[in-house]
Amino acid sequence: MFEGVLFCAAAFVLLAAASHKFRRDAGVLGDGAARALRSGAAILIVLALVRAGTPMDGERWVRLLSCASIAAVAVVLGLSVAPAAILYPVRRALRRR
Repeated sequence: MFEGVLFCAAAFVLLAAASHKFRRDAGVLGDGAARALRSGAAILIVLALVRAGTPMDGERWVRLLSCASIAAVAVVLGLSVAPAAILYPVRRALRRR
């Protein structure tokens, strides 16, 4: 469950970096980079679903939704306090491209 929260939190940080409001803080310059961040976020969410650890039934979806809700609260709180600090890893990764 813990890794699901981490995967979902990373996905939500990528989605936040691709949003118009936080693009400058994340260092996203073009639409191609934003599209790549959204694709990476989708991959992380699928990975969280696959790694849920139960057979493909309702319990897996409940675990994913609970992981996503915990991660969403943590990311929103972090972005409201210090968006530049939360988006720093994304900015570093985009500079290496």
